[in-house]
Amino acid sequence: MDKNRRKGKRFYQIIALVCGVLCLCCIVWIVAYLIGQKRAEAELEAMRDAYISQENNTADEPDADTYESGNHAMSEKIGENETESGEGTPEKGDMKEEFPPEHYGITDKKVDIAALKEEVNQDIYAWIYVPGTVIDYPVLQHPEEMDYYLEYNIDGTKGRPGCIYTQRMNSKDWTDPNTVLYGHNMRVGTMFADLHKFEDEDFFEENRYIHIYTEDGRILVYEIFAAYVTGNEHLLLTYPIYTEEGFQSYLDGIFENTGKGCHFLEDRELTAEDRIITLSTCVYGQSDKRYLVQGVLVAEKEQK
Repeated sequence: MDKNRRKGKRFYQIIALVCGVLCLCCIVWIVAYLIGQKRAEAELEAMRDAYISQENNTADEPDADTYESGNHAMSEKIGENETESGEGTPEKGDMKEEFPPEHYGITDKKVDIAALKEEVNQDIYAWIYVPGTVIDYPVLQHPEEMDYYLEYNIDGTKGRPGCIYTQRMNSKDWTDPNTVLYGHNMRVGTMFADLHKFEDEDFFEENRYIHIYTEDGRILVYEIFAAYVTGNEHLLLTYPIYTEEGFQSYLDGIFENTGKGCHFLEDRELTAEDRIITLSTCVYGQSDKRYLVQGVLVAEKEQK
């Protein structure tokens, strides 16, 4: 009887020891994870300080001569487009909005992509900034592995938060029908976690633009027209967007999405001539779902 009792006691001691070791390992992993998060965010903040300059934080209306709207030049001054009534309404097809456009939230921010590429990581080719959110990150594309930066940080270390990136199926000149950017939905609120703010209708209405700073010195402005939950299908492989008919069908289908957190600019008419950008991130607890925020190119200007 005593022998059996000793065996039972020893068994429970072993179980307790194993549980203790597992708990210790979990604690070590969590601490290392959080330290890695802090380090990565500190590196990104240092990068912003070193490679982004901004003389002031004003958002004045841009010069008429410096903008293009969508795929159409906006180099004409408003007086040259006036109608007989004297109103400066452009002819249909010449530009997306009445000229001059809104300020689009543009500031005097300048991003040195060339220096980032040379001194930080050669796979950096753009910068994304979404006013009203913490999204203010370099955009990378690995030359070989499609989702390399899903698991690797900008300094080459493996782990979270990874990077904001595009796949090789997208060109780097932002001329594709749909350029898709991926980023983690980090619980600490970094990377693309703030995309979920667009689930709130008021936030969707009040935050309208996505800015892309390119390596050739342009600022591309996209107007957000859709935010919604969808499946995890690969957007560039599932839909035939590289034909005019296929892309138009895809654009029309965007507005058919329904459900909680889905918002659209219902009066926004999109055509196959438009160029859109898609920001994609995960939905907690739903591995088969993605949350997308999409914008259409409405303007571009040269960095000062």
